[in-house]
Amino acid sequence: MIHPDTVEQILDKARIEEVISDFISLKKSGSNYKGCCPFHNEKTPSFMVSPAKGIFKCFGCAKGGNAVSFVMDHERLTYVDALKYLAKKYHIEVVETQVSEEDKQKKDIRESLQVVNNFANTYFKQKLLDSKEGRAIGLSYFKERGFTDETIAKFELGYSPDGRDIFTQEALKQGYKQEFLERTGLTVSGETNSGQTYVADRFRGRVMFPIHNLSGSVIGFGGRIVGNDPEKKLAKYLNSPESELYNKSKTLYGIYFARTEITKKDECILVEGYTDVMSMHQSGITNVVASSGTSLTLEQIQLIKRFSNNILVIYDGDSAGIKASFRGINMILEEGLNVKVLLLPDGDDPDSFAKKHTSQELQQYILENKTDFVTFKTRLFAEESKNDPIERAKLINDIVHSIAVIPDKITQSVYVSECSKTLQIAENILFEQIQKISAAKGAKDSALYIKQSAPAPKPVIQKSQVHPTIANDLYFNEFDIIRLLLEYGEFDVFIQENEIKVKQYMYQEIVEGEMLLQDAVFAKIFDIYFTSMQSGIDIDKQLLYNEDQKITNVVVDIKSQDKTLSPLWKRRDNMVETEEKKLNELVIETIGTYKKRRLQDEANQLREQLKEEQDITKITEISGRLTLVSKLITIISKELHHVS
Repeated sequence: MIHPDTVEQILDKARIEEVISDFISLKKSGSNYKGCCPFHNEKTPSFMVSPAKGIFKCFGCAKGGNAVSFVMDHERLTYVDALKYLAKKYHIEVVETQVSEEDKQKKDIRESLQVVNNFANTYFKQKLLDSKEGRAIGLSYFKERGFTDETIAKFELGYSPDGRDIFTQEALKQGYKQEFLERTGLTVSGETNSGQTYVADRFRGRVMFPIHNLSGSVIGFGGRIVGNDPEKKLAKYLNSPESELYNKSKTLYGIYFARTEITKKDECILVEGYTDVMSMHQSGITNVVASSGTSLTLEQIQLIKRFSNNILVIYDGDSAGIKASFRGINMILEEGLNVKVLLLPDGDDPDSFAKKHTSQELQQYILENKTDFVTFKTRLFAEESKNDPIERAKLINDIVHSIAVIPDKITQSVYVSECSKTLQIAENILFEQIQKISAAKGAKDSALYIKQSAPAPKPVIQKSQVHPTIANDLYFNEFDIIRLLLEYGEFDVFIQENEIKVKQYMYQEIVEGEMLLQDAVFAKIFDIYFTSMQSGIDIDKQLLYNEDQKITNVVVDIKSQDKTLSPLWKRRDNMVETEEKKLNELVIETIGTYKKRRLQDEANQLREQLKEEQDITKITEISGRLTLVSKLITIISKELHHVS
């Protein structure tokens, strides 16, 4: 972790206009800068950079942020890596925080494992190209599969000699410790049935496929047996076991070689195996990665999402294989990504199909035959179940489940319309089923949230839980509270003839008045504001440069708004007034409206409880509370009428 003092130094030194000018051309526009947005195609500049506020904002695609988030988004870097990028730009030495002995030990182990993997990678490459056995068996295999010298070199392919412990003995001879050879999985040890100990090479007699992480380091290996000796009864493919370096569920084969092209083309092609990736790359299509024969995981999907929101999944003609992958596709849809599928002709996989066609033919086939997933699934199931009503009902329900996980409602609506036509079923029936599925999922998620969120140490301001159905008006009301707090927190207002700062008034009404904000992001911003204030920490930096991008986005939206006219104040004439001039009324109206809406929500809930309750004692309690809440609503309504 980077030391806080170093982070402070980076944020102080980094000038947003200088950082962004490294990537796009900016022109002075008053006190700001203007340019064409790098995040969407535009001819007329709508991308603004404000040095004074330290933010950028595109008024075309609504993208916004600070110097750190710009580098994160543009270069697809993590928060820490973006800070290191800026540190390098401004010649700032990155000081790491002092780590515990346990953390230091973990770091030392990871470094030792990396050194062992680097040695193994070099060893296997050398054996493939320079040893008689490697050339005769390994290199011949790759050549027979149609791979060129350039592809073999690019993917750093290798060969592990067919001997019990040839690699291990060489590694030990070179000074590498057996402990780390075993922790990487390159070496295995144990006892025979007779009680004798043994040490052996895991990958002996196999061609080797190094697995690289995002930075290009080799973190594991895949090995394929060459030949078909039934006596040996060995697995065709063998992968490195999980280690401190290699986590299969978080890794995609080929991501290091594909990431730049994925970003450039804004699409990631997903295939199954190592050779599928290699053949596609060899044919000139390089935005390709593989799940390496495992079921797609959430971590792998999120890794792809760092580079693009569009995924193309390529299937061979195996119908069973296609259906087995549908669960993974639903996970992709649930993450908000767009999924297209491509079905290859029977008997072909991406490896064989790429080798049969020129690069141009392959690209043309992909362009002409890829289909969005929901449409593909609908047509596939419609054809398979057309003569079986029971099976048809089951399959329709399966398709609806896929649509229900899509977070974007407009996309859902488009797919419902398409499915309604293809399946010949009314749209309202499909929507009703989607609502049932969503409601069931919401109840499950809420239960999980409650279970996971208890018990936790209380912050200065207790965080509110996320309400599952926040009304739009309440959401925007809470946004205005945060906006007024950040923009005018230090300003004085008069409440019932008493002078008080905006921040103090809000604290009294929201925290002490037990009216905590319902939206999770707004609640967190509120918490950070007062926690930072009490600790003497720079509030602006805590919020604008927060690791939680949702917080940064809200702050940027607030800072980029025009405050000439109040969005809350109803103008009775044509006079142009600033918010500052109407601040007293704005604050009272915003807080009052918020309290009224919260009380109205409580009143509605109490009325619902009265309908269901049969216990006379509880009915009396609920009725008493409802009467009190109704009186409070009336009082606040009168106060708001007086203000307006």
